[in-house]
Amino acid sequence: MVTSIPVPGQQQPLMQKKISVNQGTIVQDEVIASNGILQKVDRILVPVGVGETIWSFIEDVDRLYPQYKLSKLKSMPLPIQTLLDQQGSAQKQTKYTMFLPNDDAFASLSDEQRDDLLSSQSLLETVLYAHLINDYVIFNNHFEKGQLYDGFKQEDGVQLHFDHRGNRTDDIADEYYVATSVSTSKTLFEGDVFARVVTPNIATENGVVHIVDTVLAYIYRTVADTLQTHHNLTMLWTDVFSKPVMKPLLEKLNLPAVTLFAPSDKAFKKLPEQKLLELVTDEEKLYKLMELHIMEDRVYLNDQDNQTMLTTLADQRFMRLEVLENGTAKTFFSYGDGIWAEVVQPNLGATNGVIHLIDSILGFPYQTLWEFISVEPSLADLARYLQKSSPDLVNYMQGEHDKLTVFAPNNEAFLEMYRNHYEDYETLTQSDMKVLENVLKTHIIHGKILSLDDLTKFNQIATTNGKTIVFRQDDFNINRWILSYGGMEATMVVKGQRMTNGFIYIIDKVLYTPEDLGYAGGALPILASVFSTLLSAILAYALI
Repeated sequence: MVTSIPVPGQQQPLMQKKISVNQGTIVQDEVIASNGILQKVDRILVPVGVGETIWSFIEDVDRLYPQYKLSKLKSMPLPIQTLLDQQGSAQKQTKYTMFLPNDDAFASLSDEQRDDLLSSQSLLETVLYAHLINDYVIFNNHFEKGQLYDGFKQEDGVQLHFDHRGNRTDDIADEYYVATSVSTSKTLFEGDVFARVVTPNIATENGVVHIVDTVLAYIYRTVADTLQTHHNLTMLWTDVFSKPVMKPLLEKLNLPAVTLFAPSDKAFKKLPEQKLLELVTDEEKLYKLMELHIMEDRVYLNDQDNQTMLTTLADQRFMRLEVLENGTAKTFFSYGDGIWAEVVQPNLGATNGVIHLIDSILGFPYQTLWEFISVEPSLADLARYLQKSSPDLVNYMQGEHDKLTVFAPNNEAFLEMYRNHYEDYETLTQSDMKVLENVLKTHIIHGKILSLDDLTKFNQIATTNGKTIVFRQDDFNINRWILSYGGMEATMVVKGQRMTNGFIYIIDKVLYTPEDLGYAGGALPILASVFSTLLSAILAYALI
């Protein structure tokens, strides 16, 4: 087979497809040079947007930037065109940040809703103003989670905020999101609409534009319709709500006011295959589990705090909420029937309510205690010491039919012991493994599966090795739960997660007493033995 080798100065066959580069077009492609390839264009290239206003960028997009697919925006109402075409001196010119929904964003709307939006200049104007931030030029490196910006018209009750997903450490691609939150608009439905930024940071003379894949602020589906069409709720629909047995619950999702805490596709995909099969085939249990995720009211998370208890459709079962704040950012967690779930996308708006996407299925444990401990990064030290101390402890926690409640010291607990009580740490981890086993048993209750509600009924709890732990709520912070043993106190870091064979609570201290460190499988305590030897030596010396 003869291979053709490119010769410097030789032009390759001209492509049939027209290729645009910024404002120019390639008129002669792939001219081979000795140190590279030349592409001949029909004009001098400048960065996209340079010399253009936001409106002129949109107006010229078909001719100069067809790859951005913004043709639907060329029919935007005249007042917005005029606003986005304003130029002035550097001192007087107003700057904007504009999120431009591309043609795919409009295509994702139903035919009826797209026609309604594009045929109503007043509705389209309100919706597009919600894509515009006045007096700020925000590039995506300044998309700070939790930071709120008012939409262009404050009377519409629209605010924009951002999210960023992915990280280089885990080799997950960066993705940037923008969302509109509508609260008091006379025209728009209340709730959030999220959009992915597909092309960020196109600078113009009067601001910056970001191209997005969803029309923001335009809510037109019910909760039930959203469930059937949302790209991250595919399994919740196909494996759960599409079943005939779920029809009564599906009808509930069309009520005038309803909230759904919706397990995302990720929540289903993390289940082992056997557990997923168990979940979807037991339809009676599945129905009751889904009742735990629904409430007949509109529950927006921005209005909630750590005191919130929500009444669900499930008989006598409530949902508890927890809010963690980090600067302007808030992370929400829901707790139902022993399972904590992080809210990964809150306040997704619908015409009749709101959806919160969560990363776990409430009320459905799928791991044994050991399966959880062995993969939980914050419990890596505990996993190592359980294996080191005794196979019996690991076997206990692996048994599907055992009933255990575990207070699990996290990595920080062992690190604190190492830093502040090194001799105790060394005795615990390096001496007789019966010492380590005994201390770990102080953190285990055998024969009982105790939820947080159960624990609140007890003042004292007997552990596997006959020790007594005192459990109480902080007098000044009702969200803080404290365990006391032998003068030492530990705080719950995670307030209980249900496993298939028990409950686990993550705590921030290792609970032990000096006497525990002298335990040696039934022999005299080490400290007492040392004291006896020392006393004998003193008496012998006195008799000399």
